[in-house]
Amino acid sequence: MQELQIPNGYFQLWNMYLIQQGIDFHHLDVLNPYKVNLEHVLRLPIDTQSPFSFFHTILQLTQTELDCPQLTMEMAKLIRPEHFGVLGYMATRSNSVAEALQYVMRFSRLVIDGAEVTPMHMQQQGNEIWLTWPFHHEKYAMLNEMTMASMVHLAKQIFPDQLQFLKIQMAHSAQMALYHYQKFYSCEVSFNQAYYAYVMSADSLSLKSGFADPSLTQLLLKQAEVAIALKPRYESVLQQIHSAVADYLKAHAEAPKIEHIASELHLSTRTLQRQLRDLGSSFKQVLECERMKQCEHLLQQDLSLTDIAFQLGYSGQSALARAYKQHSGQTLLQLRRQLK
Repeated sequence: MQELQIPNGYFQLWNMYLIQQGIDFHHLDVLNPYKVNLEHVLRLPIDTQSPFSFFHTILQLTQTELDCPQLTMEMAKLIRPEHFGVLGYMATRSNSVAEALQYVMRFSRLVIDGAEVTPMHMQQQGNEIWLTWPFHHEKYAMLNEMTMASMVHLAKQIFPDQLQFLKIQMAHSAQMALYHYQKFYSCEVSFNQAYYAYVMSADSLSLKSGFADPSLTQLLLKQAEVAIALKPRYESVLQQIHSAVADYLKAHAEAPKIEHIASELHLSTRTLQRQLRDLGSSFKQVLECERMKQCEHLLQQDLSLTDIAFQLGYSGQSALARAYKQHSGQTLLQLRRQLK
């Protein structure tokens, strides 16, 4: 299995923080065995990727040497769009929170990539939007904290004084005093939960960005699509299930039953249900996610909403519209306008 890859922008953030503290990493004796590799990574383009294990080692040593348990949050305060590469610029230039989140879910592999990575899932619960992904291993706690803090801080730069998070949910245990989390996020933060989550008001999806640039976004979108196409194909269990559902939708123009997908993956239905439950997901969530992706693809073909609903296994246009609104917080009319 290929090792998890993280953006070199994270190494640049680490170096920026040290420079801000008046520290040259060459003068940290604890990093002596790694200095040649660090120099190499810091010379690479900021939007390329390097092994997570190396970054984890460097961060742990730095954290201990500087006696700074909140290191990830201090680094996150320095985040800029370029640290997330093309995806960072796309999010910054998006027209709304909803559009930015769609790009984040679609192109997350350009930031963190690996067989153990599970795409973020978005769903609406009442007047709340939940962005979730499952817990994999405690060894990724520092990476999850770094990424969550960086995304929140960048989001507040794009939508200043508007975007408010209601809750932050961590699947791992607290890595530092609770005071640091509460001060940084300014909202409820809980730990040892079933999955990771950002929670915000559904009204937040319609917030507009002062940096929106549709023309530039379209150019960046094409660049991101090319970069994703060049990525190696490897799949986790959840990604295999998503792929099987997506393939069935395209081939049969109807929604698959869980029994059929289980058979395709050479699993019993009960085993498939258990694996999804362990990953913090369900067959219904996977099916709806892939239906929505296919819906966006079909909308670009100028099909009627009735035809699209039929191809995705919905009873009619109104059922499709309700499902998309619940999934993304947007209406199909808003999506069609964006695609045009």
